[in-house]
Amino acid sequence: MAYSDAITQKLNMSTNEERTYRLFDLIIIPIVVVVLGAAFHLHYMLTAGDWDFWVDWKDRLYWPLISSVSFVIFAGAVQGLLWRTIRMPIGMTVAAIGLIAMEWISRYVNFYEWAYFPLSQVWPATWIAAAIFVDAILLISGSFLMTALFGAFFLPTIFVLSNYPMLAPFRIPTEVMGTEVTVADWVGYTFQRGGSPEYLRIIESAGMRVLGAETWFISCLFGGFLSIFIYMMWWGISGIAVRPYSRANPFAAYMGGEEPRDDEKIYVDEYPLPLPNRDANK
Repeated sequence: MAYSDAITQKLNMSTNEERTYRLFDLIIIPIVVVVLGAAFHLHYMLTAGDWDFWVDWKDRLYWPLISSVSFVIFAGAVQGLLWRTIRMPIGMTVAAIGLIAMEWISRYVNFYEWAYFPLSQVWPATWIAAAIFVDAILLISGSFLMTALFGAFFLPTIFVLSNYPMLAPFRIPTEVMGTEVTVADWVGYTFQRGGSPEYLRIIESAGMRVLGAETWFISCLFGGFLSIFIYMMWWGISGIAVRPYSRANPFAAYMGGEEPRDDEKIYVDEYPLPLPNRDANK
């Protein structure tokens, strides 16, 4: 409250003006969260597409590769944006939560309630554990380079490890009409998709390689290698986009590690926080 009063006094705001600005924040922040979450969901569906959508397309090769590359584009930009503006290492987790929320709404309303597909066929993968891991690397190191090398690189691996307990039951082999297939393929045969380009995917009948083996590790390593460069590229793009606004207010400058000017000290004196390391990568 003391910090809020200091801002009000500094800006010479009346009580009605302060109430109006707070009401505006309560309205605009949820709208921004929903819009960004919907945009991330649209981007993810257009890029990862069927590989992350249908349970029988969550294979050992393209699922961790394409999904991780698609995820790190948007999530890396959001992480760079929040780190530069308010020095909070939560960007990738926030993006993951928004994506998962929008995906569950879409899968349940559109494909379960409307199109009558079972949730066992269209359940969305989770990115929260992988996002927390990358944000933790940024929190510990304070460097986007270390985050790219040790966070983005292991992003596909953490993604597969956190999702495989949900996927494993669908990888159990079963016999359907004299052919050995996985439970996931059996679900795909039972609930047909009218517009799904099945000819693009090779169904491996009577092959135990669908259960995993070394292909998972190769796909995760290659996906992590690509994620490093894509993460660094979109981190830089977010820096260019946010540069005119990154130090638009003294509190943002303080959270970013910059010493306030004399006429701005009223902002930070009322909000005692340890000054972040100014040598951290910005």
